[in-house]
Formats: sequence, structure tokens, C-alpha cells
Amino acid sequence: MALGIWLFTLGLGPSGGVFGTLALFASFAMIIATIRVYASVALSIAQNDQKHLQNALIQAKDMLDTSKQLRDEHVLLQSLFQNLPFPTWLKDRFGRYLVVNDALQTQWCDGKSPKGETDADVLNPTLSEAFMAADEQALKTLKRQVLELKMDITGQEPRWYRIERHPLVGEDRNPVGVLGFAIDITAYKAVDEELRAGQWVDPVTEFSNQQGLRRFMDDDTAYEDDLWCLHIDIDHFKVLNDSMGNDAGDQLLGQLAKRVEHLSAEEDFLARTGADEFVLFWYAHPNPAEDDRPERLEDLHNQLKQPFAIGDSSYSFTVSIGAAKAPHHGHSPSELHQNAGVALFNAKKRGRNQIHWYHTDYEDQAQRRLNKAQTLKRALEQQDLEIHLQPRIDCRTGEIQALESLVRLKADQGDLIYPGHFMELAEHNGSVRELDRWVLEQTLMLIARQLNEGAHPMMIGVNLSVQSINDDTLRYLKAWYDRKPDTLQYLEIEITEHHLPEANGGFRDQLERLSSLGITLALDDFGSGYANLSRLPDLPFQVIKLDRSFIHDLPRYDKQMAVVKAVIDLCQSLSIEVVAEGVETEEELNAVAGLGCYSIQGFVYAKPRPLSEAIEWFEQRRLARQ
Repeated sequence: MALGIWLFTLGLGPSGGVFGTLALFASFAMIIATIRVYASVALSIAQNDQKHLQNALIQAKDMLDTSKQLRDEHVLLQSLFQNLPFPTWLKDRFGRYLVVNDALQTQWCDGKSPKGETDADVLNPTLSEAFMAADEQALKTLKRQVLELKMDITGQEPRWYRIERHPLVGEDRNPVGVLGFAIDITAYKAVDEELRAGQWVDPVTEFSNQQGLRRFMDDDTAYEDDLWCLHIDIDHFKVLNDSMGNDAGDQLLGQLAKRVEHLSAEEDFLARTGADEFVLFWYAHPNPAEDDRPERLEDLHNQLKQPFAIGDSSYSFTVSIGAAKAPHHGHSPSELHQNAGVALFNAKKRGRNQIHWYHTDYEDQAQRRLNKAQTLKRALEQQDLEIHLQPRIDCRTGEIQALESLVRLKADQGDLIYPGHFMELAEHNGSVRELDRWVLEQTLMLIARQLNEGAHPMMIGVNLSVQSINDDTLRYLKAWYDRKPDTLQYLEIEITEHHLPEANGGFRDQLERLSSLGITLALDDFGSGYANLSRLPDLPFQVIKLDRSFIHDLPRYDKQMAVVKAVIDLCQSLSIEVVAEGVETEEELNAVAGLGCYSIQGFVYAKPRPLSEAIEWFEQRRLARQ
């Protein structure tokens, strides 16, 4: 533009004017182009700024929405926490209450908030020590702690609580506090106590039963020098009971029990251990000169042979009694019981209807036990073992739900030896672990074979001793899982209830590791031990198998029905399947089904069969149902 003006000022004539005009137009064009470029750049920047502003506004809105959502969730969680029906709390690592819910304040603190206080400020000294010790353990181990306590709070009836504590850790993995809650298990404990009371008592005689006898013999204080053990058997009672009927037989046993009780001292232990067998432990009189047990024993034998009046009829029978006394015949109740049984065996062998004392000549019978041990050892070495299968059936549909693997030993003559004759010995000498491994392997191979053939396998249960629930077994099963994971989905491991260790966290962890492999866990013979209901929620069992002792008298005793019904209801609330084991008659089947238990195992449907026979029988049954 400056160039155009300069050309005009030179006075170059028309040509200079033309060039000047052109230069001016060119300058104006460049200015306009520059302005257009600037405007375009400015507009682009403005548009970008607008987009950034829009994005910023969207992000701000999202943050506001998220903040509101978090506030809403916080309010919801706080509401849930406060409205939990059981005491719940949060403490810092020094044991001070930071947050508590309304249930804790109402149930434990008379409506007052314990925030900022410790257990020593809130609870009595005994409870305070237990709470603080459990908190300390949770913070130390960084593991959940479970405690069952009977809490005696001022102005309230004592109540049982199951209390769990969960450690809380910070970003540096160091403990910062404890989250705890308490579930009232008073109702479970009441049922448990009723079950315990009924479980150790024979309902016909009100003496102890087999489980009560085992508990007595396990008591270290039960033994005394000069303790007597008497093992009584009613001769040919089965024939007599069949002719009388069960009700009359029970009346007779009740009368017999009164005669036994009349001739026993108050401190003596009395048990009915079978349909026709009794075990008595008689203690010596403090004054040896007044010890009248020899006379009472003779009188007992004579009294039990006297007629019993049942209605308009009179019944009489004879009895055989095996006797052993300490310290000559044993140094524990268990030894005395074993040797009294040997004496009873010899009383029957010599013609019955007599009192027979154990003596050292019978010690050669221990040789038979040694022979049994050698038979077991040889069977394991040569694998002279055989699997039999017994089905578990849904009584509503008749369908087979599962099978149980049962082991048999093959004797020299081809006869089969059943677990009742060797399992106790195997448990005692440790060979049960090798036996369990063989049965487990055979069962897994059977399941794998069915899977390879394209069949749909059934669940198969295997009884394992507590001795076999160990790291070696877990490694073995983990190897199977790595090779054929589907196989373990059809495996059920059964553990006998009365062998369970008490409050063993390591054992529970091993059970949980088994469960994590997809294995179903079953508690076998429930009721043969202490039937501790309060432990069921803490153990990962998915199946409970009621012991035969629960089922046998079920149709005839209302109290037994009530106990079994309580067990079934509790298990259903915990999503645990209940199986009635040892069901032998239609009457027993109808009784358990009427209580809501439909999974049945027992002779009422099928006896255990050899593997080949069992598979053929199951297939025929399946085809018949199609």
C-alpha cells in the first residue's frame, strides 16, 4: 500500500498512476486476506474454546452426579448399617469404638452410644478380656476370628452370641481397625442342648446309649481301681421281641431297666448299647468291708430271669453276663469294656444263661486281632479289596441322586470282610490313610471313565478318615483337578461326625480348600458324636447324613421326631441337604419323609452291591423308569 502511494507522488504520468493503482489494490487484497485468515484462526480458536468449555461443563455435571450418587450410596450404606438387626461395630486399632449401629446400643448399652470408649468401659471384666483378646488376635494374624460367648448383660437374660471380627488394613497392609458383628445363637444352643441330652440317652430305658457310653469311657476321671464292668445280653431276645411286637418289647425292656437300676448304686454308670445289650460300670464301696457287689451281681442275674408281666401275658428269658474288673482285667474303662465283651462272648459260647469273668487265658484272643491286622496289611499290599456301591434315592421321584463307595476286604477263602471288622483297627494303626487313598483313587477313576465314555456321571461319595484330611490328600486331589477338573465335580467326601476335631481352624481351612476344588463335603453319621448344631454354620458341609441311631426309633417317639425335625429345619435354613441313612423299613421311610427329608439311603431301597452288579442294576432301574 505504501508502494502505491509513493508511485503516485513521483508524478510518473499515466503509467505511474496505473502502477500505483494496482499496488494499492494489491495491498488492499492482502489486507483483506490477512483479515480473513485472522478471522478464520480466531473462529477456530473460539470453537475449540467452546468445545473445551462444553467438555468442562459435562465433566462438572458428571462430577456433581457422581458426588450425589456417592452421597446417596453413603446414606444407603449408613442406613443399612444402622438397621442391621444384630450388633455391628467398627473399632480403631486401639480398641476404641468408632461406629456402632442401633442394635448394639439397644441390646448391649442400654441405648447409650459407646463411641470413643473401649470394651473395658462397656462390658464386664470377663467379657471385656475375651473381646480384647479376640481383637488383638485379629489384628495380629490379619485373619477372621470367630468366638461363641454366653453374654450376661445387666438387666437381661444371658444369651449366646456368635461373634466374628474381621481385620481392616490400610494401603500399606498394616492393620488399622476391626469390623465386628454378633449373631444371637441362643435358639440354636437351646436345640443343641436338647439334642445333646436326647442323643446320649436311650428313650426306652432312660439309661445312656452307645454315644453316652463312648463319652463316659473317654472321661479320664471315670476310671478307679476295683471298677467293675458288666456286659449283659438277653438270650434270644430277637425271637422274643418278634413274637411280642415292638411296643411290648419296649415295655419289657423298661421293666428290665428298673430291676437293673434297683440293684445298682446311685454313682454307677448304666447304658443300653443295643437292642438286647446293656453295659454297667459298678464302683466299689468306700469301705471294702461293705462292698456287696458280688452278692448284687448274683442277685441281678437271678432277678433278670424272673417273669415279666406285659398286659395279660407273662414273659421270661435268660441272660448272659460277661464281667471284668480293674486293675487285673484293664486299666481304663475302655479296656474293661473290651474284656467284658470277650467274657460275654465266652459265656454265650459255653451255653448262655451264666455269669462269666474274663481271665488271662483269653489273652490269646488278642492273637486274632493280630491276625486281622495282618489280613488288612496283606489286602492293602496285594490290593485284595473290592468296591461296593449303595444308592441315595429321592423318595418322591425314585431317582438316584448319588452313590456311596464302600470298601470290602477279600479273605483267603473268598469271603468278604466288612468295614465294621477292620476300620477301627485301620484307624488305630494308621493304615486307614492307605486304605482311603485306594478307595478315593478307584472312585475318581470310575468317574473319569464315565466322563470319557460321554456318560453323565452321578455324584459318588467316599468315606475319608480325619487322618486323611491332610496336605498330602489335598496335593493328590489338586493334581486330579489340574488334569481333569470336571471329575471332582462328581466327588463327595464324607467325614464321620464323631471324629471331627473340636474348634480346629486348620482343619476347617483344609475343608475349605477341598470345597474350592469343586468337591462336595458331607458330614456322615450325624448324631453319632456330639451333634453340635452351632458348629454347622462354621463348617463348609453341603450335606448332612443322619445316623441310623436317629432313624431307628423315629416312628415311635415324639421327642425323637422333634429333635430330627429341628435338625432338618436348621439344615434347610443353611442350604444344607439332609440325607436319612440306614433307613430299613417303610415305616421309617414314611417318618423321615413326613419331616421333610426326602434323600434316603438304606436297605429299604437297596443294599450295597459289587461295582459291576451295581452299574447293571442302576442302568436297569433307569430304563425301567423311562
